[in-house]
Amino acid sequence: MAWLKRLFRSKEKAAKPEHKMAMTSEQADKMLRMIEHTQDEELSCDEVFKLLYIYAEMASLGEDVGELFPLVEHHLEMCPDCREEYEAVMRILEKRMD
Repeated sequence: MAWLKRLFRSKEKAAKPEHKMAMTSEQADKMLRMIEHTQDEELSCDEVFKLLYIYAEMASLGEDVGELFPLVEHHLEMCPDCREEYEAVMRILEKRMD
């Protein structure tokens, strides 16, 4: 549910309690895309985080991580926070290999 909270988080200060914030077209489109790609079995951010370093290490070695970890791959496609963490880990691994 963290992704849903992030979806509705506003960069502006919270509106007065008597005013409800309307969903923007962009937020609605994003939510619909996420709902459309929901699978019967999914991993949470915590579950992905526990596997992220193994996933990244194997990806950096050229393994087919999409085949080995399809649920992690799907989560990374859907979750910008976890994808950002994955990309950071990959940058670290790339520097280590230089």
